[in-house]
Amino acid sequence: MELKYKHTIMVVDDEVPITKTLNRLLRKEGFGVIEANSGADALEILGKLEKPVSGIISDQRMPGMTGSQLMEKVKKIVPDGFRILLTGFADINAITDALNLGQIHRYITKPWNDAELIFHIREALYQYELILENKRLNNLVKKQNLELKKINKSLEQKVEERTREIQVKNQELEQGLYNTVRAFASLVDNSSPAMEGHGRRVSLMSKQLAQALKLSEIEIMNVEIAALLHDIGKIGLPERLFFIDSSKMSEEEKGLYNNHPEEGQGVVKFIHKLDHVGLLIRSHHERYDGRGFPDQLSGDLIPLESQIISVADRYDKIVHLGIDKEKCIKDYLRERNITQDHFAPEALIKAAAAFYIKKNAFIEFAPDVVKVFLNYIEKQGVNDEDEKEIPVEKIIAGMILSRSLYTTNGRFLLPYNTKLTPDLVNKLKALQQRNPIIGNIYVKKKI
Repeated sequence: MELKYKHTIMVVDDEVPITKTLNRLLRKEGFGVIEANSGADALEILGKLEKPVSGIISDQRMPGMTGSQLMEKVKKIVPDGFRILLTGFADINAITDALNLGQIHRYITKPWNDAELIFHIREALYQYELILENKRLNNLVKKQNLELKKINKSLEQKVEERTREIQVKNQELEQGLYNTVRAFASLVDNSSPAMEGHGRRVSLMSKQLAQALKLSEIEIMNVEIAALLHDIGKIGLPERLFFIDSSKMSEEEKGLYNNHPEEGQGVVKFIHKLDHVGLLIRSHHERYDGRGFPDQLSGDLIPLESQIISVADRYDKIVHLGIDKEKCIKDYLRERNITQDHFAPEALIKAAAAFYIKKNAFIEFAPDVVKVFLNYIEKQGVNDEDEKEIPVEKIIAGMILSRSLYTTNGRFLLPYNTKLTPDLVNKLKALQQRNPIIGNIYVKKKI
């Protein structure tokens, strides 16, 4: 049997020729050897060694201290090492003492057979290595558990700190619902630079899908805000969890990640009048086949607005964050039996992401939402018929936003359906000089 480590074995016998013979035999097998010619010498040597021996082979009949007496003492010094007793006579009592007191692993009669002795030594060393490996793994598990506890404590502290920050922000901005939403959206963007813009893009697509599905005005507003804040429960989580598949997470990490929809709902409940938005955030990771989280809802039991966010979220993760990008492209090209040369890179990833959404209708996504989504992608976005596009310089009081406003660095300003007051118009025009708004502003034609 194959051994992994280098081993040193002690041989003890009052007859020097026997220890020399054992020394030569063991060294030929690649083992280190330490000799002792009495029990007292053996104990003295063992007490001075920096690294314990892997096992001890001792004669039974020695002056001063018998082999079984030595083994009883050795067991306390080297508890994991093997103990083999050599006997030159049929002394049943000595063997019994050695088994009971010294807990020897084997006794072998003299003269021994070299091949048999080496076989038993290797067998004992193999068991010794298993003990060492088990201890190493146990120590590793203990160390990892301590590290996980530290991580969890740190995460809990971060979540508590973030929650306190959110509560303070909410109290400070209690004067208006939209101001509070703006503060929360800013926290989401700031919590993960790599995810910046994700919530804004998902919010815009979700709003347009909701309009195509003929949802009511209040439902469209709720889905837009919920999509904007759908990742708020991730605040305080390790950023690397945002970009890896759940199969690559530890059970501890998976538990933390799968809890973020509930955490998001818990955070949003601090915002007045957004109870329903919290429910939509809670359900945005549910799957049509019932294998999602946190509640394993299926089919029409999942709120329609959450089904919309689920599609928009997955599409943006593939196209803009690169999550599962290569796999989606590979599956798409294989299904179409074409090569990448047929597409520009940006067009390819969008086509592959749309293919993924379509393939997972009835599985991960609601078929009705997928149908509208595919139509949306085909048209390269949905424009409201009742909106018009104007530059910031031409906005006036009384206009109503038909799309949310963001600055070029991704900062959320105002949500959909905000009516511009004279004060807001002045602030937007002043802000345009310092931190420009993305593109023009979209407002409703009918004021």
